[in-house]
Amino acid sequence: MGRSQTRQIDASQSEVRTTALSADELLHFAERGCLRVGRVLNDAQLEDVRAAAREARLAAEDVDLLEKSQWATGVGGVPQEPGRTVSFLYNLWRTKSVFQSLTMTPTFGLWSSQVLGARRVRVLEDNALTKDPLTGGELKWHQDYSYWPLGQPNAVTLWIALDDVTVENGAMQMAVGSHLMGERLPMVFGTGASYFHDRRPSAVKPVVQPSEVGLDVEFMTMRAGEASLHHALTWHASGPNTTESARRAAVVRYVADGTVWFGERRYDFNYSSEEVGLRVGEPVSGPYFPLVPERSVV
Repeated sequence: MGRSQTRQIDASQSEVRTTALSADELLHFAERGCLRVGRVLNDAQLEDVRAAAREARLAAEDVDLLEKSQWATGVGGVPQEPGRTVSFLYNLWRTKSVFQSLTMTPTFGLWSSQVLGARRVRVLEDNALTKDPLTGGELKWHQDYSYWPLGQPNAVTLWIALDDVTVENGAMQMAVGSHLMGERLPMVFGTGASYFHDRRPSAVKPVVQPSEVGLDVEFMTMRAGEASLHHALTWHASGPNTTESARRAAVVRYVADGTVWFGERRYDFNYSSEEVGLRVGEPVSGPYFPLVPERSVV
């Protein structure tokens, strides 16, 4: 393996944050559903993560943003997903040592445990996202939990900027406090149409424009190497990249240990229940969802 795949992510370096979240930060997250945590990668680590993602993309490891079978027939009358405008790499931690080290960073596990109120957390998945110059399109409002085979929304997303993130290159937008409004239907990222009505209770509604329900919107602008956290139920979207440079991100999603697996009964995830060795109703566990090393609160 090349240099970009062998260097370990060392979150103890002085340039990056290693402190636990404060009480004020935890309150901010609980009220708003999102939080900037500061710098988590130094310059050398940034280059390694960028290189690992670039190698995977060149190897054609891209996958569809959502289950492709949904678009083949237009299930439930939902229009097929238009041409994908965001490069999406899935679970690089299983093939790239740089991403494995990244996902297993104890500080990330500590923060996730703090906001979820859990003793331990597991890796649910990772992603590498790229909005290419001028062509990287927008993603409509959605919440992450809608696309996960979990019985409870006991999960959080750590979003790491691999480039400076601005409004012009498609910064994420957060609907402040939307996580307090419960589950919403999965949405077609490119059109905003909802689907899976038949698998969710009739009371589950689609995501709407935040202004329609009186929610403020916060743009998550950040410098390269900085990161944010957002709740599994927080509505978020992102605009197109209108600049001459790519906007890249590494994303890790953590789930509280003990969260129940619902599998295909809830969502056609990238892995079947048989593949991950779980039955509906069992706690998420096993090699596909490893525990993150523990770190004490200091």
